[in-house]
Amino acid sequence: MFRFNILYLLLILGVVFFLPITKNINNNPIDFYGIAENQSRSINLEYPVIVKEMKVVLGQKVEEGQLLAQFHRTTLPIKINDINYELKELASKKGIGRLNTDSDLQKFKAQKELLLTEYNNRINLLENQKSAQLKALEGLKTLDLKDVQNPIDAKIQSLRSEMEKELSALDLQMNNRKKSLKADTDLVNVRIKKLRGELDLIKEQENALNLYAPVPGIIGALNFQAGENIESYTTIMKIYGERPNIVTTYIGDGQLAEIEMNDTLYITSINRPEYKLEGKVIGLGTRITALPERLRRDPTFKAWGREVQLQIPLDNQFMQGEKVNVSLQREEEDSSFFDLF
Repeated sequence: MFRFNILYLLLILGVVFFLPITKNINNNPIDFYGIAENQSRSINLEYPVIVKEMKVVLGQKVEEGQLLAQFHRTTLPIKINDINYELKELASKKGIGRLNTDSDLQKFKAQKELLLTEYNNRINLLENQKSAQLKALEGLKTLDLKDVQNPIDAKIQSLRSEMEKELSALDLQMNNRKKSLKADTDLVNVRIKKLRGELDLIKEQENALNLYAPVPGIIGALNFQAGENIESYTTIMKIYGERPNIVTTYIGDGQLAEIEMNDTLYITSINRPEYKLEGKVIGLGTRITALPERLRRDPTFKAWGREVQLQIPLDNQFMQGEKVNVSLQREEEDSSFFDLF
């Protein structure tokens, strides 16, 4: 006859209660802590300024393109004065160059006139001598002067040739002087054009020193107020996303080989265990580092792991800096009694 043994009942009950727990442990490896955060956007300018007016306050929500602040450029007045001074110098240089060239050309013209007068006087004198000579020989019928070359003609021709050469030399000097003036003027005009372009650009910068939000978010740091000087490339303010988009966690030595880029890990709110979502691996650390104290299971003991960054949807419900739980596998529902057999 079959005799009931209470040990059999205890064994069955142990299987019913402990096997789901064992199965759940096997399916869910050790979880890790992580921090939901947002990479801030630092706002700075490449030149020194003075704050004219701040249009936002710490903690304010801003939209993309919203006016954040207005500034004065501290170096603009000096640059404008320097450019205007150089423009005046260049204009003066052009004027002096033109005056000097005009003076030189007047001198050349005077030299030409004097040269023409001197040569014409000498030629006229020779021509008068020739006329007087011809009149004196008119009465001599016995001489045939048609084929005889008058030496005075040769002198006149020589003077005309000399005069043309000297006039050509003066014309060449005048043309060279004009070309030199044009070349100098062209160089000055190029410099003037460049400076005027710089001046227009600076004036545009002076009139448009407004800072606009490059991204939507919340003003998380505001380092300056109206009237304060800001050096170039100094962080003026920081903009944080309204919701975190990154979860930073550290995976222990035992699971290093299980994590790769673009893998999916599962994130659970510690404060609201029912709120869960997926995160995509977008960053893997290149070395093993000590875990931050906040992410240790026991803050009194040091632990090490590989930093992993997970991207999460922007429409999540986590707060900035919220501590979360990160798992390598999705949690499964506890198996029922009938699933065991």
